This record gives sequence, C-alpha cells and structure tokens, in this order.
Amino acid sequence: MDQTNRIMKRTIIILLIAACVAITLYINQTTKLLPPEVKAKIEQTLLSDPLFPARPVWWSDDKILALGVVPEKLNGDAAAQKACELLMNQSLPVSGLVIEIYDVIKIQKADDWSLLGSAACK
Repeated sequence: MDQTNRIMKRTIIILLIAACVAITLYINQTTKLLPPEVKAKIEQTLLSDPLFPARPVWWSDDKILALGVVPEKLNGDAAAQKACELLMNQSLPVSGLVIEIYDVIKIQKADDWSLLGSAACK
C-alpha cells in the first residue's frame, strides 16, 4: 500500500509539472509583443517632450515601460498620465501599457529606484 501511494504521489507531481509547463508555453505563444519599430516610435515620441529627458529606462514584457524624469512641479502619476496621452495622441498601440515613473537623477547618482508614480494607458 505504501509503495502504491508513493507512485501515485510521484505521478501527480509529474502531471502538475507538465501542466505548468504547458500553460507557460501557451501564455508565451499567445502574448503579442510590440514590434521593435513600434517601441522605437514610442521612445522617440517620449524623447520629443521635455518632461522625459532620458531614454526609457527599461521595458518589461512590453507591458511596463519605466521612464526617468526630473521631478519638479509634476508628480509621478501626472507624468505617467501625460506619457500615456502623448502616446495615444500619436495613435500608438499602447492600450494596457503601464508607464512607471522614476527619478532619473536619483538613479544616476545613487542607483535609487524609488517609484514616483504610474498610470495604465487606456
């Protein structure tokens, strides 16, 4: 009986691992990534605005775009919303994109990645 239980447990674990792998593969294959030329257009659009003085800091799975700003009069959430508006005005496919705002000076001087604000483009 003990041998049968171990075999059943091992079989269940193997099946769960196989299911996880299959689900991960399915998600990766059905996720649409932004083409490089669209990403470049997004970056150029943001760089053309004086509020965003640096190239985007990083992309995460084409769903999150981190931007550096020099925090002065505009708070992080407002800066992120402005970035969304700039991109939507150019008719870029940014629906669902999350913009995160970071202090570019703190990143450069102290490697401080404190999130100032964010917005989801709709």
